Amino acid sequence: MNEYSYSVIDTADNSSTVSEKPALLVGWYINTALSAHTVIIKDGTDAVFTIPASAPVGLTETPPMQFTSSLICDPDDSSTGSITFIYRDLRA
Repeated sequence: MNEYSYSVIDTADNSSTVSEKPALLVGWYINTALSAHTVIIKDGTDAVFTIPASAPVGLTETPPMQFTSSLICDPDDSSTGSITFIYRDLRA
């Protein structure tokens, strides 16, 4: 199976689970420019990388990144914006 899923996250909702399963992240699209707050992307509770504050609308493709626990979007509590994550679950 080579299909990918997507999940749209409103960063104003604070921490959101993109995938509860191990996942392969291949990119994200910022739908609405982010506010002056960073957005932390986590594998379970471990911070993996940070999307910069005030990131503009656009697509970011990345080499496939394996998240072994879960894929979490954890923005600042005052963040605004919208991000679509493109990923594939690794286990059924």
